[in-house]
Parts: sequence; structure tokens; C-alpha cells
Amino acid sequence: MSAVNFYVLNDVQASHELFACRLCQRALQEGLPLFVWCESAEALERFDQLLWDFQASSFIPHDIDDARAPICLGLNIPDDFLQATPQKVGCLNLSGHAVTSAEALSRFDRVIEIIAANEAAKAAGRERFKAYKQQGITPITHQIK
Repeated sequence: MSAVNFYVLNDVQASHELFACRLCQRALQEGLPLFVWCESAEALERFDQLLWDFQASSFIPHDIDDARAPICLGLNIPDDFLQATPQKVGCLNLSGHAVTSAEALSRFDRVIEIIAANEAAKAAGRERFKAYKQQGITPITHQIK
């Protein structure tokens, strides 16, 4: 079963997308394949561009809907991504929905949720937290200052 980690940003000026880029960079450094589940086509394009522009001195290799990429961005959790990697993979969930697929939860080593420092994001995060609890998962919360 997946470990679910909620990262709660406490700075209203902090961008949850920039924090997500840092988490992608960390996953890459740790050799953990990562699927980034985006909310919409617009959000996917924006995050794709942000990964290109994140740091001028480095590159985060990624692709859209390509299970072979170390960081795979998509609108749906692709079956081939779950089956393409023999080891566990991570899921950075930017979709706004809890990961509820039993197969996905069994294949993802960890699910990462980022909660922005505004009331709407916190309320949505609470709902996702409850959804994981209902599946028998006890999420771990990290306060990011």
C-alpha cells in the first residue's frame, strides 16, 4: 500500500507549482520514477513549461504521457506507466482528486499531495485526506514553512 504524504505550505507567497518542481528534482536525484497527475490540459502545459524554466542551470528530464520518462506528466494515470517500471514509482498528485484506484495505490510507492496556503486549497486537501483515510491509509502531514 502507498504511503501518502501531504506537504502543507504555510507561506501564502509560496507557489505550490515551484514546490512541486523541487519535489520532481528530488525524485530524480533519488532515482524514483515519478508520475505527475495534472488537473487539466492547461495545468499540464503550464507545469511542463515550468519544469523547463525551473532553474536556468539545470534540466529536469520529463515528458508527457511517456512511461519511459523519469518524470511522466499526464491527465490520467496510465496503465502502461504502472506496468513499465518494475520498481515502485511515485505519484505527485496535482489533480485535485485523491488517488483511489486500487491498482495505482498498490503500484505507487508514495503519493505526494501539496496543499497551498489558502482556504480553498486547505478545504480540498481535507477532503482528499479523508478519502485516503477511508481507504485505510494514514497520510503523513509535513508543515512547510
